[in-house]
Amino acid sequence: MDQFIFYFILIINLFASGTSNKNNNNKNSIAYNIPDPDCTGVFNLCTDADKERLGRQAIKTIHEQMDDDKDGLIEASESRDFIHEELESKTDSIRHRRFQNADLQITFDDLWTQWKNNPVYNWTNDEVIRWVVNHVHLSAYVEYFRRNQIDGRMIPRLAANDKQYISAIMQIRDPRHKRRLIIKATDVVLFGPPQRTHSYIKDIILISALLVSIGACLYAFIRHRKTQESMNMMLRELESLQKAGGDLIAVTGKMKTMENELQDKSKVDRGLLNSWFLEVQRTK
Repeated sequence: MDQFIFYFILIINLFASGTSNKNNNNKNSIAYNIPDPDCTGVFNLCTDADKERLGRQAIKTIHEQMDDDKDGLIEASESRDFIHEELESKTDSIRHRRFQNADLQITFDDLWTQWKNNPVYNWTNDEVIRWVVNHVHLSAYVEYFRRNQIDGRMIPRLAANDKQYISAIMQIRDPRHKRRLIIKATDVVLFGPPQRTHSYIKDIILISALLVSIGACLYAFIRHRKTQESMNMMLRELESLQKAGGDLIAVTGKMKTMENELQDKSKVDRGLLNSWFLEVQRTK
């Protein structure tokens, strides 16, 4: 009995120990944000004030990157070179006109005001994640954007990459992925949300497919109509043949009746002749 109690208690302890280890493993697997020393919120998350302050610093860094001669002003030639070299843009003139507008020189305050009026500034964390997945094509890092609650106001930090922010905080260490993220982030900071690309080839294919479908439907309709007309004509001819057959049967019946009547009449006429002949013989 004592041995039974001993083994029973041992089994309970082992079960409790396994459950405790499982819970500890689950706790250890919970994903927390990477502490950001520049942020003052709980768990070193960025508060709204932090996002404003750090975003302003990042915009200043971007302005300095574009200002080659360091005179505090971005000239048209400097922005053109930056767009061509740093953003690897293939539509330089269009993007340059969109950024520079009619201003010949852009100050830091101009660039900051432009960013504040940018729709990307008000992006939520979900919108940033959709941008990362659909336009940056770095879905493998979505969890880091979610953990650190990256919203639109923090995108300039990705573009500026001060203090190796992308590697240290966002945990993106692949040079190709870092480069892609910096280019895409700088692009939306300067030019706004990505434009929906319009493919004329797809339009042509779609219109062609639509025309082919319409043509096929029209051809099928015409064929169906002709087939139906042919069937109706055949049915009318069949009805005519059936009617003619019925008339033929009726005529044949009448002819047989008349023939029978004629045969009966000829028999009657012969009987009369015979009776007349006998009567004549008696009178003689």
